[in-house]
Amino acid sequence: MAREPAIVTRNRDAAEAGDAAAQCNLGNMYRMGFQVEQDLAQAIHWLGLAAGQGHDEARQRLEQMAAEGMEIPLPWLESAGSDELGAVPPPEPEPDPLRYDPPVIDPEQLRADAESGDPDAQVAFGNLCRQQGETEQALRWYSLAALQGYAAGQFALGLVHDLQGQEADALNWYRQSAEQGYAPAQFNLGNMILTGRDGPADTARALPWLTKAAQQGDVSACVLLAVMLERGEGLPKDEAQAVELYGQAAAKGDAQARFNLSNMLRQGRGTEADLNEAAYLCHLAAEQGLAPAQVNYGLLLATGTGLPRNEAQAAQWFRRAAENGSGQGAYLLSLALRQGRGVAVDTAQALHWLALAAEAGDAHALADLAQAGKAAEAKE
Repeated sequence: MAREPAIVTRNRDAAEAGDAAAQCNLGNMYRMGFQVEQDLAQAIHWLGLAAGQGHDEARQRLEQMAAEGMEIPLPWLESAGSDELGAVPPPEPEPDPLRYDPPVIDPEQLRADAESGDPDAQVAFGNLCRQQGETEQALRWYSLAALQGYAAGQFALGLVHDLQGQEADALNWYRQSAEQGYAPAQFNLGNMILTGRDGPADTARALPWLTKAAQQGDVSACVLLAVMLERGEGLPKDEAQAVELYGQAAAKGDAQARFNLSNMLRQGRGTEADLNEAAYLCHLAAEQGLAPAQVNYGLLLATGTGLPRNEAQAAQWFRRAAENGSGQGAYLLSLALRQGRGVAVDTAQALHWLALAAEAGDAHALADLAQAGKAAEAKE
């Protein structure tokens, strides 16, 4: 029997150990037939396990499958079948690091625990107050936790000050939390130093904090360091290390990391070229609503790069990118409509999307409109 690819084994081992991100990855592999034979029952099984642990992407993929007419025997997807057939869920906003979902915790008991001095409960209750718009109450509870030296409370307090534009207070609390090894605070502190929000921008002072956060698996830190390494900005260029860091963040479901890693795999930068994996990762990022990935995935389909050529699906992804505000997506959709590639020729719609692409500043659209203007003048 042929040995299964390492990427499958790695995710299977982690998934069987209960890792939600790996369960989602393995489910996506079975759903899309990447490195394994397509098996929708296995896809539903692994995505269901991940969704049961609160993994947002897994839930979205199950809802998408239900919308496409598949039977998903999971109680939390009872209403999913009412979505538009084949619709890709809209992009999720960046997760709130202080988000608190209290489905099984009694708020009154939580408040009692907070009042008894439990710092974890104080942060959790502060998160709940903040979600309800009670920022001053949230600050009070975060402060109580922070003053006990609780790293998560210090981070939470710093974040609220950061969001309110109180950078000195934010830096103070981020630093105290970061010094205790709290990865989100290490990233935020490093990022503020890197971008000049703690005096002049200082890469040398920022890098130790960013590195510490990345070493703990902080996704934002991994992506930022990978970008710096890929471009050679602030760090010596090292595409192999960039691939490694993008891979860590992509394995945890980060759309930007998946997209960037897809490009490097497609181009063979920092690693051996792998068009199939590039297409797979680009597809995942496109499903997450990342407009540049939607454009690229459409181009991969249009050219048959890493997957079978399918101009009709390519046009659908160009449309999704265009509706997501991409000027390039709008231009490519206008081309498809003008030339009848994957869609029926529709000159009026082609001109509509061409105009939107030009409004968005797409260079090709602006050139086409300028050429059309010259042609019209020549006829007069």
